[in-house]
Formats: sequence, C-alpha cells, structure tokens
Amino acid sequence: MALFIPLANYTSYEHVLNAMPTFVHPNGTVYGVAIEKQGGLRQNLTIYRKRPGASVAERVHSYIGGGVDAQTQIAAGGCVILRDGSLETWASADPVGGAPISKSGFVGGFWPPIPHVDDPWSSGGGTLFDAVRTAPAWEGRMLHGGELVDVPNVFGVPAAARYDIRFVALADAPDIRVRAGTQSCPFFVTVNTQQAGRQVMTNGPTPGPHIWVSAVDGAGQSAQAQVWLQIVGYA
Repeated sequence: MALFIPLANYTSYEHVLNAMPTFVHPNGTVYGVAIEKQGGLRQNLTIYRKRPGASVAERVHSYIGGGVDAQTQIAAGGCVILRDGSLETWASADPVGGAPISKSGFVGGFWPPIPHVDDPWSSGGGTLFDAVRTAPAWEGRMLHGGELVDVPNVFGVPAAARYDIRFVALADAPDIRVRAGTQSCPFFVTVNTQQAGRQVMTNGPTPGPHIWVSAVDGAGQSAQAQVWLQIVGYA
C-alpha cells in the first residue's frame, strides 16, 4: 500500500478541502495549492512546492482569509511560475472591501504576482540572458591544458544542467583546438585556430554546472591559447 504524505503538519487545522498540483517548472520543481481551514471563518490557500528528489513539500506562500486576502474564505485555485520567475495565483474568493459582485459574494480572480519565487524560464527549452554574462577571469585568459570552471560561482548565474556559451580563442599557431565540455567528453563546443594570431569564435551548448575548458594541438596534446568564455543562457 502506497504511503500518503501530508503537505504539512495539520494537527491544529479544521480540515483541508482539496489539494492539487498545478504547475511543473522546467527545472523540475512541482507547485501545488491546498485549501486549508483554520480558525472559524478563516479559510486559506497555501502554495507548496516539491523540488526534484525531495520527499517532502515546502511552503511557499499563504493567502489568508478572514479579512486579509479575502473577506472570509478562499476556495479552490491554482498557481503558476511566470517566465520571469514570479508566482501568479488564481482562486475563488470573496474580495475584501466593496460591494459583492455575485449573489454569493465569491468571484474568480487573481492576486498581483510575487516576484523572484523561482528561476526565470522560457518555453523554448532554455533562458537567454538579457545581456551576455562575463567574468574578468575569463576575458582573454591564458589557458594551458585544461581547467574546470565553476560557472555559477564564477559568472554569478543560476546552477543549471546546460549552459549556452560564447567561445573565442586565439593562439600563436594554427590547428590549436579549444574545447568546452566535461572532462570525460571535452568537445561539446570546439573552436579550431586556422591562423596564428587570428581569433576564432563560436556559440553552443555544453553541460553544467561545471564546464571543463581545455586546449590541445592537432595531435591531441596539451597546448596553450588565449580564451574568452561568456555565458549566453541556460536550461
């Protein structure tokens, strides 16, 4: 028999009318709502989320009845994370103040979005930054062999399973290959110098949140190059 896991410790609550998942963020986090009655006329809508791999849910925000976010009670609703990472919630409630609109006083509506609840996202399978993210350490860095780059810490971007990068290389010899990827597969993105002293550039995706950047010669031996690494977006 499967184990039923409550969203919260409901010891002091009168009842929970319904609970439902409503949104899955592209980063894998599941969002849902629960309608929780606590304290006479007060009936709240609480948003919970469960992060990937987690066995319990965490509370994100509660909309409170009894004259706070609704006059008495809040009924069933749902929530989503908008593309900028803000939280938007819709529900049925009797609004605070003003004359009732419907016969019961309850109407469907939504509250202003709450910003910065989760990561921004894009329906195109990734998020492009409004400006290319750079780091002083990787603007013309002299690279010999390979280095592991902690992208979130170095570039100040979210930890992600994939980054879209802009890659520039310059070497004092032709046929120097500069690569970005993982140590076991170092060539997800590759540029190859054609002429000494001339920059080459490319864009492409590579796994994160750490990127292995390396330079080798035509025979695959360790080489030296000057490298510009920039982060364009992530997914």
